Amino acid sequence: MFRYEDTAVPVVSYAEIEDRGRSRAGGEVTDEAFEQRIRRLNPDATAMLSPTSGTTGMPKRVKLTHFNFVNLANAAIEIDPLPKESDYFSYLPMAWVGEQMILIAAAFMGGWTVNFPEESETEQEDLREIGPEIIFSSPNTYENWVAEIKAKIENSTGLKRWVYDRAMDIGEEYARYTSGDRSDQDPPALLRLKHRAAYWAAYRPILDKIGLKRAKNVYTGGGPLGEEHFQYYHALGVELKQIWGQSEVCGFVTMHREKQIEVDTVGEVFPNVEVGLTPEGELLVRGPVVTSGYYNQPEKTEGTIEDGWLHTDDFGAITDDGQVKVLDRMDDVLELADGTAIAPVSVETKLKFNPYLKEALVVGEDREALAAVVNIRYDNVSEWADQRDIQYSGYKELTQKPAVLELLRQEVATINEQLEDHPIEQFVVLFKEFDADDGELTRTGKIRREVVTDQYQGMIDDLYGSTETVELETTITYQDGRESTERGEMTVVAVDQPLPEPELAGAEVPRAGSD
Repeated sequence: MFRYEDTAVPVVSYAEIEDRGRSRAGGEVTDEAFEQRIRRLNPDATAMLSPTSGTTGMPKRVKLTHFNFVNLANAAIEIDPLPKESDYFSYLPMAWVGEQMILIAAAFMGGWTVNFPEESETEQEDLREIGPEIIFSSPNTYENWVAEIKAKIENSTGLKRWVYDRAMDIGEEYARYTSGDRSDQDPPALLRLKHRAAYWAAYRPILDKIGLKRAKNVYTGGGPLGEEHFQYYHALGVELKQIWGQSEVCGFVTMHREKQIEVDTVGEVFPNVEVGLTPEGELLVRGPVVTSGYYNQPEKTEGTIEDGWLHTDDFGAITDDGQVKVLDRMDDVLELADGTAIAPVSVETKLKFNPYLKEALVVGEDREALAAVVNIRYDNVSEWADQRDIQYSGYKELTQKPAVLELLRQEVATINEQLEDHPIEQFVVLFKEFDADDGELTRTGKIRREVVTDQYQGMIDDLYGSTETVELETTITYQDGRESTERGEMTVVAVDQPLPEPELAGAEVPRAGSD
């Protein structure tokens, strides 16, 4: 949390804001007085100090004006309009500029109804109850939903799996027309009919379960969402749209347009905004949504904004038809020993499409091959283990069970088939989850690559050695501020070498979905 010291701007407590609101609601502040205060506002005055995500270092405070917010909200509503009183469900961190952009500016200007969960523990139940028309969330939310759906299907009856598989075959073909390689064509009439039947048989119950049954405008932003996840929602009939931006541009500056959704892009640029490229491939942004700079950090401002162009530190491209592609952060692109450049996020998103893997860090800078440090998705893996009578005392022990490691080895081997010349050769399952409280993730779930790589560099070096296990000692921070030191030994899993067959109730390890 930032501390505001020696500032000329008065800091108002939340309790005082509540008192002012009660005065306004009780009529102590008249409509005329309230409107006069609004008219006295300078559009170019700072409306908010928004923190950056902090993926590459300490978060900075971005100065955003009233004009920044109003301009961007107008553009977003013009591109993707919705009727007044449409429901929006707000459950993302309030500090995230994308949430502030939609929650405050777009919702007010569009006349939407903003709904909040009763408690953080009831978010999913409240989302399902409200069934909003507007959904905006970070990629990890969509990843979690896919993993939950796939795990439940894998553990359902044979008939339900058969219906689901047939429906997804139809959906995957349909998605080719909505966001895939045939997005310039309309789906054939027969395919539309099949997709409608599949909706009632399979998709509708799934969408109802996760709260998307009424969703019309569905967005993802704040980080990369893998093509597999993106196409999955389009297969279900959800026209998920990518947006791209950052705190320095008031949230986002690109969005997929209706009937112009391409899975490998983040959409077209907003009106009055320009996007350019440096010779090195860095995306630049210029326009009325760009910040005037960082609070009390003039040197950082000068290094980021040049002649009105904001350096985004995102590596990307612009297609011939004006669609923007974002491949990775400039500093995150790694180079193998043979000189091959690889965007690790493209590999990590493929790993996270698997229902048993929650998070992944792909490494390989100056190495001969790629390796990975992964987190299991505990709910799904524990259910898989329970069904096979695998005994374990908790998360840490479960991560190193031979049967679990063999399951994951098989899953990663399947993923490697999509990675062509640069597969993952070995991986280790971390005995703890990457955690925002430990500084390993941002609050929106993005991995802080530089922080994590530095923290686990010794383990990563050992991962490339000839050892069969690696050891780790790390500090874990709890939500109440307490800390503890965890030590553990983890097995290095070579993807092309099956593990010795574990004792699994007398049977070999079955693949996911097998009976």
